[in-house]
Amino acid sequence: MRVPLLVVFLVPLVFDSIQCNANTEKDWYETTALYQVYTRSFKDSNGDGIGDLNGIFEKLDYIKDIGFQTVWIQSFFKSPMVDFGFDVTDYKTVDPTYGSMDDLRRLVDAIHEKGMKVLFDFIPNHTSDESEWFKKSVNKEDPYKDFYVWKDPKGYDADNRPIPPNNWLSTIDGSAWRWNERRRQFYYSIFLPGQPDLNYHNPKVRRSMEDVLRFWLDFGFDGFRVDAPGFIFEDDLMRDNPWVSPEVVNSTAFNSQIHIYQKDVEAELQLLYEWRTLLDGYKEQDNVTRIMAPETFKEPRNAVRYFGNSTHEITHFPFYFGLFSLKDTTNATDLERIIHSYMDVMPPNGVPCWVLDTHDLPRLPSRYDPEFSEAAFMTQLLLPGVASVYYGQEIGMKDTKLRPDQKREMKIDNRGAFRGPMQWDNSINAGFTTKKNAWLPVSSDFWRNNVKKQLEDPRSPLNTFKRLMNLRSSPVIQYGEWETCVVSEWIHMPRGKRK
Repeated sequence: MRVPLLVVFLVPLVFDSIQCNANTEKDWYETTALYQVYTRSFKDSNGDGIGDLNGIFEKLDYIKDIGFQTVWIQSFFKSPMVDFGFDVTDYKTVDPTYGSMDDLRRLVDAIHEKGMKVLFDFIPNHTSDESEWFKKSVNKEDPYKDFYVWKDPKGYDADNRPIPPNNWLSTIDGSAWRWNERRRQFYYSIFLPGQPDLNYHNPKVRRSMEDVLRFWLDFGFDGFRVDAPGFIFEDDLMRDNPWVSPEVVNSTAFNSQIHIYQKDVEAELQLLYEWRTLLDGYKEQDNVTRIMAPETFKEPRNAVRYFGNSTHEITHFPFYFGLFSLKDTTNATDLERIIHSYMDVMPPNGVPCWVLDTHDLPRLPSRYDPEFSEAAFMTQLLLPGVASVYYGQEIGMKDTKLRPDQKREMKIDNRGAFRGPMQWDNSINAGFTTKKNAWLPVSSDFWRNNVKKQLEDPRSPLNTFKRLMNLRSSPVIQYGEWETCVVSEWIHMPRGKRK
């Protein structure tokens, strides 16, 4: 069996010529390990088949015992659940599906009592069309009249149907403009039709969202992850996007356009800077850092723009997905290139945050050979900076299998496969719920791949993960300088033997 050299060469790869200076104090977020909890799928505490806040509370000792310092709680805002919490109706209320504000209060306090930090998922680009903000905007009620991106039709076709104002497309394909008969205008929605985009060119929107951030920071959260920041602003002149090639002109496929007027507009960085100023105001009061971490799938040279510079700091770190290019054919030279492509453009105030799995993409053991996942998380955990770990990654969880009828019944797209219930033990529904059917089916391998079984095996992925997390907390990893050196591309070992 041919195994990537990174499996056995990891320690010299990361530690070659280390100079350790443990006297250099780092802020808490610079070396933290984040545990990403998709609330709906982590642990059901009340037997309704859906994960909830009290389920997370029940498993805090597990999260702490692994060695995580930060818990990132996803999507608990009030929502009609068309997109399972990423379509918000009220930014200041917990959806009853997940519990109550008292449940959240208890959870946040317990996380802090265990010496960990806690982040929330901030979804700023859009709300649900069931939000009171949107309903009032439809009726042109102040101050919500221009809270969303409204535009008159370009004209009407031969059948007197309104024509969208420009050629912008939705990520689900087709026009991103949705006609509202009551207001007699189009509203813009880059994602689902029920997720109208907020108008951040309107200062009242920016002030309202700052109020949301203050609410949760005052509640006790230590920061937040920014969902889809590249889509927050659109070109205020509403110019047409160019097409990728003449052959795809008038296509309805999102990728047929170059989205220069629809996303990644420069104003995005200024908005994030405003939020950073808000966060720094809290630190001025108590000398405790609250953080902001945007999601980004950008190339390294564009991703590092989120840091700003030492005199104009923007975010604390972006989530970086470069390690998604790791695969079971990656050799040592490839690995070195992947790491250096980001580290070599890192600004002096930059903190890398490495991601292997997340809620919107297939899990690594399903993308490639499951055995490769251990080698991959060894790399992730021992690189400098932050490690963001998706629930179940520590046991090598695979994507769950969904039949077409299950997707329809649960009103989910292919991403549901990446969000299957956590596999706690080999009981019915993997110990996730006592209900006969969980909101999503558990992965079929749960009976042999679960937390309980792996804790009993000292050589399991979970116990390997725990040992690495312990090593990660050492001064050498926390403060050491790192260099890389490719000694050989591969190491060959007999199939089936673990090293």
